[in-house]
This record gives sequence, C-alpha cells and structure tokens, in this order.
Amino acid sequence: MQSQDISDSLANADPRRDILNRWIETISDRFGLVPASVTPASNDASFRRYFRIQAASNACIIMDAPPPQEDCRPFVHAARVLADAGVSVPEVLAADLGQGFLLLSDFGHTTYLSRLDAQSAPELYRDAARALVTLQKASVPGVFADYSRELLARELSLFPEWYLGRHKGIELSGTQHE
Repeated sequence: MQSQDISDSLANADPRRDILNRWIETISDRFGLVPASVTPASNDASFRRYFRIQAASNACIIMDAPPPQEDCRPFVHAARVLADAGVSVPEVLAADLGQGFLLLSDFGHTTYLSRLDAQSAPELYRDAARALVTLQKASVPGVFADYSRELLARELSLFPEWYLGRHKGIELSGTQHE
C-alpha cells in the first residue's frame, strides 16, 4: 500500500510527517492500516502525540514520541509489566523505538468520565479501585525506577508549563510561580 499524506491532522510544517508516513507504509500491509484515515486522538503533558488510524478489523492508535525529547522504552516496559499483572493497557502492536513510533491497540472513544453518573458511579469506582490495587501489586522493587525528589519536581513543573501555559494560556508571575 502506498502511503498518502497523513491528512490535515499533521500540519504541513510538521517535520515528522514524512517520517511517520514512511513508518506507516512499512507496517500498513501487516495491520491493514488506512493511512488517509489518521486523525488526532488525544494529547498529554509531553511532546508525545496520539493519532487514531483505521485498521483492517478496528482502529489503532499511533504514538509519536519524538526522540530525544521522549523515550518509548519506559512505555513499552510499563505496558508489558502491567498487562502481565492483569491491568487493562493498550497492547503494543508494532514499535520503532529509534524513531519514537508505536502502534497501539485502541480502547475507543468512551471514557469513564463520559459514562459516569449516579447509577454507574459505584460500579465504575469499584472497577477503578480494583485496577489501582492490581497496578500497585505489579509495582514491586526493581520493576520500575524509584520515584525521586528530582522526578517529583519535574512532574510538578508540568502543571504550570503544560496545563496553565499551553492548555489554558495563563502565564504565572514570578510570585505566583513561587
């Protein structure tokens, strides 16, 4: 299958568009991917981007994690550990770690929040609590890196930078930042 441009979801000035298109082309036959179907799926507080792409039997998610800003290896490791422990996580279907691309199974558009109401709350919260306990049991010493003061500080810095600055367009004064 010959790759087409990834639609308007990746801007023309996007330097990774051609690289991503070529990667999709290399895996499209194996997974029945439809390159022209790529649409934005979600964002997070990082340089990663997620796109939904149609596949032969369902949709998949493409993660674009540009090196050197992002490293897919911890994601792949966590996915394997958590899946082995019984936590429902996206399956890594294909990976190009050097270029920062992952093809993941797609959980769809429905979120807990969209299903949450007075009637569904007890069941959804019980399910979430069970998943958290399962996740905690999977996190034994040596499986994941220890959570350090430096990592905590870096994570806390995401709030003003990514949420307030990028998402809300709010710039804190020096005093507010302190």
